Amino acid sequence: MGEARRLFRELTGHTPGLSTIHRWRLGGRLHAVMIGGRLFTTESAIRAMLAADEQRNRGSNNARGAAAAARLAAMLDRDARGEVA
Repeated sequence: MGEARRLFRELTGHTPGLSTIHRWRLGGRLHAVMIGGRLFTTESAIRAMLAADEQRNRGSNNARGAAAAARLAAMLDRDARGEVA
């Protein structure tokens, strides 16, 4: 698992703890297997997890941004009409 942690550090700039990697595995985010009490994964599985996280975060950030922009537009529109919020 040391190699996986090193790869995470290279790709993201931080090194996850072993419990974090186990949590990702148990939660279905990271494809990994236990063999003889040791955890194994692949570089492609790590990259796939990071890509899926990036896509999921991009979508949620866009949705939050769109909602915030809509609230701001409504607030500015009420202000322009002289309405009290």
